[in-house]
Amino acid sequence: MRRHLQSQSVVGSISLLGLGLGLFISLLLSPAKAENRTDPTANQNLSPIEAWRSAEFCLQNISNVCPANYTLKESGWLNVTQAEGPAFCAAGGCADHTRDVLLCIEHVKRDYWFANNATIKDVNDTINLGCNSPQGFTGVSKYRSESDGHKLYSAPIFAALSSAAFLALITG
Repeated sequence: MRRHLQSQSVVGSISLLGLGLGLFISLLLSPAKAENRTDPTANQNLSPIEAWRSAEFCLQNISNVCPANYTLKESGWLNVTQAEGPAFCAAGGCADHTRDVLLCIEHVKRDYWFANNATIKDVNDTINLGCNSPQGFTGVSKYRSESDGHKLYSAPIFAALSSAAFLALITG
């Protein structure tokens, strides 16, 4: 009886070892997909952190025809003056490149916002206003302050988290 139990134990250990080795080899041989930095829209099924990273990769798409001060950055501010507007808005120029960058960001992180609280739509509106209106660029990027919708939805979340923390302190 004892010999039978020992042989079952050895067989079980060998089976477990074989299963682990098979899993290791399959993971080793499976092609891992790295994130695509040159075309962030090719990254699929993005977690929130991956979406932010992909949006950053979109912003790193620099055009050779645009001066550095026209490059869209995390700040959301377009550094275009009224005098520079016609050059910025020329067909195939920096305005088109900036719109492509904004479209890339929209594809990977639809709810992206810049450091100045501007959304993708706000920056697009700033470009459209600057390129299509007589006043041109004013040196100010259009953006909205915190919306009432954000305030409406963030209050219950804050209340729920505060309540959970309070209960954890009391019961813990």
